[in-house]
Amino acid sequence: MLKPSQIPTILQLLSAGAKDKPVALTTVDLAKKLNKSQQMASKHLEEMEDEGLIERVRSKGRTYVKLTEKGSFEAARIYSDLEAVFGKSERTLEVEGTVFQGLGEGAYYISLNGYRRQFVSMLGFDPFPGTLNIRLSTAVDRKVRRDLAVEKGIHIDGFKDGKRTYGGAECFKSLLNGKILCAVLVIERTSYDDSVLEIIAPVNLRKALHLEEASKVKLKISVNGSRTA
Repeated sequence: MLKPSQIPTILQLLSAGAKDKPVALTTVDLAKKLNKSQQMASKHLEEMEDEGLIERVRSKGRTYVKLTEKGSFEAARIYSDLEAVFGKSERTLEVEGTVFQGLGEGAYYISLNGYRRQFVSMLGFDPFPGTLNIRLSTAVDRKVRRDLAVEKGIHIDGFKDGKRTYGGAECFKSLLNGKILCAVLVIERTSYDDSVLEIIAPVNLRKALHLEEASKVKLKISVNGSRTA
């Protein structure tokens, strides 16, 4: 967990783009931005490196700094905590992942009338019989998946068909690759862990977007800001 004294430093690193790539940074520059002494700025970086929050590489007389997955996760946690306090009526979460072949159960479940009629009524579209599965690779994206589990989305009720009971789900309207409106499913009973998102849409997403196994995709997820826990 980040120490309070480290928060201004990690904010400066995020602002400089150190979440996605190594950025050149001197303790002199950092000290000026933090309004601290160079010694204090250097101490912050050393502490954060020792705690696995950042990694530093020295090349040709310059020092490059990048947030580790742990550092990005801690920054995302603080952001989530602040949003929970100040709140927003609606916000957009963004994740990236790669397409993979799922267990093949999506077509069966999506086609069940108990689910399908609710999707049509609640989401406004008749879903293609199947889900697109994407695997999340970073700690930050997996944190988003875990956060969705406690968000209040568009609720789909579970039901019984006389033979067995089917669990409910929360749906979140989304936009895939900036082109196709879809919905993320957070299912009560699922075989997947927090590294996977399941997506439904009115079209076959693989064909519509020419996606293959391991294709990279970007997803924008709309969340209304209400939490169930």
